[in-house]
Amino acid sequence: MSQVTAEQLEMVRRWAAEGVDLNGIQKRLASECGVHMMYMDVRFLLLDHGIEIATAAAPAPVKKEEPAAETVVPEPVPAPAAGKPVVTLDELMLPGALISGKVTFPSGTHGAWQIDQFGRFAWSDLSGQPTPEELQAFQMELQMLLSRA
Repeated sequence: MSQVTAEQLEMVRRWAAEGVDLNGIQKRLASECGVHMMYMDVRFLLLDHGIEIATAAAPAPVKKEEPAAETVVPEPVPAPAAGKPVVTLDELMLPGALISGKVTFPSGTHGAWQIDQFGRFAWSDLSGQPTPEELQAFQMELQMLLSRA
């Protein structure tokens, strides 16, 4: 993981306070500071320094019209039991993903995850911010799921 200076860390704090997401912080670190970090490394940087991304009520995203060629009905994700996240694998992997799936955290946060051919992890459609404990439990559940696959 690349080391960031105190000045760069302050920039990250400002960006997070402005509501810039992890992907945006990753891109700004590269373009403005010349610091190239993987997505999860940026996530860990924020966790290690207690930096939280500010959330504001954003307007609903504008949905793009897609051709009605095929309707895909997502599988319902079972509710988490006893404080453990429910992690599932997709039957059809997302484009560009080596492996992908869904997760529902005990707090109700849910989303999709993927790992690409280079081992990079990414979230998509994450409905909220899971707690650090939930993220740790997710990592353990994912590791167990992948060891069985």
